[in-house]
Amino acid sequence: MKKITYILIILVSCLISCKQEKPRIEKKENSISISIDDRVELLRVAYFLALEDSIDVNLRPCKTDFYKTNFEIYKKFKNHPLVQKIGNGDEWNADLSTIALCLDKNLKPKDSLNINELSKQFGWYGKNIDSLSKLLIDFKKTIGFKNNYNVNFKPFTDSIKSNRITEKLNQFYRTDRKTNLKILFDPLNRITNKAITFTNNPESERLFLITYLCEEPNDSIKQLKLKWNDDYRRIVIHENSHIYTDALFKKYYDKEFDSLVNQEKFKNEYHDIDEIMVRGITAKILELNYGQRIGEDEINHQPKNSRIVYDYLNKYVKNDNMEFEQVYKEIIEQLKKKYL
Repeated sequence: MKKITYILIILVSCLISCKQEKPRIEKKENSISISIDDRVELLRVAYFLALEDSIDVNLRPCKTDFYKTNFEIYKKFKNHPLVQKIGNGDEWNADLSTIALCLDKNLKPKDSLNINELSKQFGWYGKNIDSLSKLLIDFKKTIGFKNNYNVNFKPFTDSIKSNRITEKLNQFYRTDRKTNLKILFDPLNRITNKAITFTNNPESERLFLITYLCEEPNDSIKQLKLKWNDDYRRIVIHENSHIYTDALFKKYYDKEFDSLVNQEKFKNEYHDIDEIMVRGITAKILELNYGQRIGEDEINHQPKNSRIVYDYLNKYVKNDNMEFEQVYKEIIEQLKKKYL
């Protein structure tokens, strides 16, 4: 009897020990980060030194304490070769400064850059990234560039979380995906919010840039406060949606479709099918979560073919058993007919 009792004690001890030693599986959570990148801001300073006085007043940076501290002090360097290159060139698109992300912390070009892709997007600057690097290094040294940033991002990230943006997207796409949103804030730019797609991000990560959307850009100097609003809500939903749709776009947007949209007769028509899809989807998500008026207002500001996406998604919304991939495939076929 004692022997049996001893064996039972050992077995129970083993079970307890095994249970305690079982590795703990940590649940991967959705993550959101926002920051200012000094490489982008350095090139942004050169960009506006070259162009600020010549562009529409409503497209100029918002007059904030950040503007005064991180731009106005450099106005005496307008004759620097980098500033002159931007001012005399033809690559004036507002997202130019994002190419600085192709440089490391010492402003040297990173390894394994896709020069062909960069050239398509950034022209001379992509093709001549080595020359840009040298100009930026000299520009930084010449102006004594310093990182004097003091922006409180917590209220903004808290708003994204409290609005349950990722949960709403997972509900719409009928999945439980863990996503990573990496946001770059560009406080000297109020023209372009855009995705950054040339940095080889992981599949469930989206890196995008947001600008400072002040309502009255030319008031007297005031404190910079990044506040959550309807515009930022739309931007975050749109960019986050690409995480869910990128693989489907690559799967169903084939060479035949590409040849159709690039016909001469459509050359003056907006025909980025990936964007047309996501803009229609974004409008539908806004409608479902914030009301039909919000959705209609959004879709009315989008390319006309995004309306096809927006309307066709009603079929998906009404069918709880339909997978998103199925409706995506059907919408692609509907859009293709528009380009025959």
